[in-house]
Amino acid sequence: MKMLKHGVTLGVGLILKRAVDWPFDYIMYPAALLYLGNMAGGVFMTLLSIIVNILIIRAYDWVEVDWFLIERLKDLKEKPSKPEGVYKRFLSYILKKGDVVAFFVLCMDDPITTTLYLRKGAFHFNGFGRRDWWIFTAATIVSNLYWIIGLGTIIEIAKTLF
Repeated sequence: MKMLKHGVTLGVGLILKRAVDWPFDYIMYPAALLYLGNMAGGVFMTLLSIIVNILIIRAYDWVEVDWFLIERLKDLKEKPSKPEGVYKRFLSYILKKGDVVAFFVLCMDDPITTTLYLRKGAFHFNGFGRRDWWIFTAATIVSNLYWIIGLGTIIEIAKTLF
């Protein structure tokens, strides 16, 4: 019964995370950049992402379930053997290059993944220390810069073409 509850919580967590991410990333972010401009829209969305991401991380720690499979990423990094599958081998290769490389690659996903991956310990769900707040802040800035530059470029190209 406990395993079923864990599986349901994992499924609900993943669905809720995607239900928040998709409209935030693909509707709200482009709309903010389009209507407010790259600078003001980027700052607005960065501030909004801080609030949303902190709430998601708090929920993650509260339910103590690895919704994002980040704790498994930590295991993948630490396993000496080669994992099965091309995707897992590639991830293992990147993660074993060190935390700086992992930071920039994981920021392409989002600050939550980056921060939780770089948080010390696995399966602790123990909130943030000072180091974690610095990582969260840096990951938020880098991740949002990725979005602002990427979406801003697409928007400017679309404006030029249309």
